[in-house]
Amino acid sequence: MRWLVMPAVGSCQLLSVLSSGFTGPVAINAPVGRGPLARNQSDDVRTIQDALNQVTVAGAAGGPIPFLAVDGICGPKTNAAIARFQQVQLQIFDGVIEPNKNTIVRLNEIIDPVSDDDLRVKVRQALPIVGLALTAAVRNLQAVITSGPTPTGPAATATDRLNRHFGLATLSAAEQSAAHVDLFGSYTRFSTVIMNPELFNIDTVDEFDLDRHNPRIALTQPQGFFEEGREDEDTHRRLDRIHLGLGFFAPSVGAEFAAFIILHELSHFVGRANRQNIGDVGRGWFDDRFMRPLSANQRLANADSYAGFAHECRTGSAVKPPFVRTAPGGLGGAR
Repeated sequence: MRWLVMPAVGSCQLLSVLSSGFTGPVAINAPVGRGPLARNQSDDVRTIQDALNQVTVAGAAGGPIPFLAVDGICGPKTNAAIARFQQVQLQIFDGVIEPNKNTIVRLNEIIDPVSDDDLRVKVRQALPIVGLALTAAVRNLQAVITSGPTPTGPAATATDRLNRHFGLATLSAAEQSAAHVDLFGSYTRFSTVIMNPELFNIDTVDEFDLDRHNPRIALTQPQGFFEEGREDEDTHRRLDRIHLGLGFFAPSVGAEFAAFIILHELSHFVGRANRQNIGDVGRGWFDDRFMRPLSANQRLANADSYAGFAHECRTGSAVKPPFVRTAPGGLGGAR
């Protein structure tokens, strides 16, 4: 079974199995500890020192006694505390805590566990933003389809946005018209799934699962929405759910970022109106390094293009959001 996995850069990655990645509420940017991998940036060291102290406060095994000084210096006491925590909790001995490895995931599980209530709260905070973005995207496409090419007005604005995010100006007139209809159908499908779930006898939040053991942001089965009731034979993970991991609950993921994530995942989860999959050909904003070379057809099959267009339609701004980062598509964008 193949899944689309969202790593730290805010996009998904097609993998045959789930792999580790972005950390959760307790988050660091670079490895902390000893050895050649360790960067020991002061803010990251403070995060780990405080987290290890909180293990002791929580009464869990492996925390430091006495407490570590939260000073951002990875000295002998901090290194010893990291090693002890790993030995007691994980039976590993590498002495380094990485953003994408088991040690920090275990720290999150002990001192800042994420609950189903946390999932519901965060999803419900983001959904109104998602709804506004999808409504704005559909409205922009309606303007283009009903008005045709115009030098000014809503249709001209919408055309500029479509050209930025999907590169439609490079297509023939007939191909552009077909793309407009396909995009209109696709965004309408997304909107129906999120804004009218009663048509499918479900609650919107029921389309999301909390994956407590997934350190990445999200995990999605391509066109999983249409796999009602089915499970992955190996993991028993529901195919008809968007699975949100610990990364979705990181401090950096506010409501705007969460909405962008959901828009991105929704494009995978539902797919295009022509029933083709939407993947991760490139990651980032429309003019980013790994997005600029993409053809129109590649952008029409690229999740960040769909999320970016909807975001711009809602905000009215083509300025890159601060939470969007660029990376290659496919396995080359793994973080």
